[in-house]
Amino acid sequence: MPVEIALPPTVKTILLTGAGGFVGRELVQLLLAKFPDVSLIATDVGVPPDYGINDENRLKCVAANLCDKEEVKQLFSGKRVQAVFALHGIMSGQSEADFELGYNVNVFSHMNVLSALAKHAESREKGEPLPVHVNVSSLAVYGGPKATPNSRVIPEDTPLQPETSYGVCKSVIELVTYDYTRKGFIDGRTVRLPTVCIRTGAPSSAASSLISGLVREPLQGIKTVCPIADSINDEAIEGMPIYVTRVKTVVENIARAVNVNAQDIEQKVGKTRCINLPGIKITTRDILQAVEKAGGKKAIDLIEFKRDPKVVAICETWAGDYDSSGPMGLGFAVDDTQQGYAQAVADFQETLKA
Repeated sequence: MPVEIALPPTVKTILLTGAGGFVGRELVQLLLAKFPDVSLIATDVGVPPDYGINDENRLKCVAANLCDKEEVKQLFSGKRVQAVFALHGIMSGQSEADFELGYNVNVFSHMNVLSALAKHAESREKGEPLPVHVNVSSLAVYGGPKATPNSRVIPEDTPLQPETSYGVCKSVIELVTYDYTRKGFIDGRTVRLPTVCIRTGAPSSAASSLISGLVREPLQGIKTVCPIADSINDEAIEGMPIYVTRVKTVVENIARAVNVNAQDIEQKVGKTRCINLPGIKITTRDILQAVEKAGGKKAIDLIEFKRDPKVVAICETWAGDYDSSGPMGLGFAVDDTQQGYAQAVADFQETLKA
């Protein structure tokens, strides 16, 4: 079933942080296509792409350091912002390697945006709704004995127990977003992303980048490493399920989140409004089979199997499956369990033809 994407009628200007990242770029392009009368402000550490649009009333691209409160404040000067998609962040591997940077970007910069948005909301016109804030989080907030690769997470029965700095930071901002909402400063909601595939471009610092890298590089004739196994016959190839989503599906689901009724969210997923976006369970064997089907044995031969304990330690904190009945009841979409990953690979192959 297609995702219904709409905006609250009062939303005329949207701010997107992390707009230069992979998911951010896809979301900007989706919103541009869907809502030609809405003004977008796109920001990242560097100036995000403008897609050939020269009209700043349509798309304004700004470089900003969100760790700087004054630079964040400037993003809200001028136009009235009625919605924010907060996508920016330092990925899991880099967060674990650089503790201070991870906290600066994944906690403090998000707090700067929330604070500035709350202040911005104070001057809204009488009767105007609170601005909607979509906090883009991660399933890395889970961990512990109920969130292992062979677990199926039932959200209401599974406490948050992040086992990486990335997951800790994400869980902190989920709670801060909830608190700003509870206090009536904003209309907040959080969406937790499964692993997104297939990501185009250069490999990222996310531990989950292996899931895209095992496809992306070999299908372009480039060598890559599978860091969770020492050989193609290693038991980890089957024994470490991964919860994933297609790029198209997750971007549409993120866009949908801005217009889901707050009371409906609380009824389906709880007062903190944290939504686990739906995904499908696959294994590394499924990935390798998809690579061989798409690129033949020569593609498989480009993969070196070299176990990296640091990557494995992070992967072992990921649950392999999640109950998504609550989010599905809110109209969020899920990929086909049998063909979803093959569709993701086909999507990537289409980008290679472009």
